[in-house]
This record gives sequence, C-alpha cells and structure tokens, in this order.
Amino acid sequence: MVKEIHDLQQLEKNGISVDEMYDSCQGSDGETMKCNIDDYIPNMDIVNKLAKKANGYTIVVFSADWCKDCKINVAAFAKIVQLNSDIKAIFFKGMKSAPKDPNIRWRIPPSPPEVDDFDLRRIPSFYVLDKSGKVVGELIENPVTKPTVEEELLFILENIQG
Repeated sequence: MVKEIHDLQQLEKNGISVDEMYDSCQGSDGETMKCNIDDYIPNMDIVNKLAKKANGYTIVVFSADWCKDCKINVAAFAKIVQLNSDIKAIFFKGMKSAPKDPNIRWRIPPSPPEVDDFDLRRIPSFYVLDKSGKVVGELIENPVTKPTVEEELLFILENIQG
C-alpha cells in the first residue's frame, strides 16, 4: 500500500548508507557499479548547489546491481554523496522482479518491503522526501530535463512547490 507520509527514522533504520551500498556491491555487476562510482567526476559547482538546496530533504534511492541504468545513475549519485556528506541519502538495493506473478512487481524478499510503500515501478528510482516524510519530487530511471543526475536533482529541488 502506497504511503502518503514515510517514516524517515524507519527508512534510515531499514536502508543503507552510501558506504554500505558501495561495500555491498558483489559479482561482476557489483564490480561494474563500484568502478562507475570510482570513475564518476561530477560537476562540483552543481554538487555544492545541490547540497545547499537538499538541506532539510532526504533522497531515498532504490536500485539493483544488475540494472544498467542503476550502474550509471545510482553510481553517479553515490559518488556525489561520497563527495558531499551534507546530502542526506538512504539506499535500498537488491530489487528482484516477480516475473511469474502478474499481480506483483517486486518479489519480497529479496526486494525490501519499502518497494510497496513507494509504489516502486522502475529502477533506479530517486525519491525526494521533505522533513515530514512526504515525497515532493522524484527521478525515475534517467534524468529527463537535465543531462546529469546532479543537475536533474538540483532542478527538482529548485522547483519544489511549497
């Protein structure tokens, strides 16, 4: 069931940090993710603006090492968070589809139960939550209006209607 307001403390408890996300990357897909994180060079001016705009917000990320778009976009965001710890991020990994059950999108487990709370449809998904736990913005799969993850998230934060 989709939640209107998410419990930020519970998300922090159940999710993982950027360092835990990095350390949990395994196998050839995980190694590709790690290499992409290590090799990504973000625009630091944009990252610093993003950190200022992200003050008071939490970005919740759903991903899987096997996902092509995750290897690019989650890797980029992970590097951004590594470089600027002012950006509050919670990661959830291990999404696994349920192809034999048309009524279920993600198999729980191994997918975390939070997939249902967010009505997760595709990965990667980046949800911007305000201090109350309400989703106020999202980036699904790939940036739409800007060329990079950091620019897209900054654009989203700059355009939150409050």
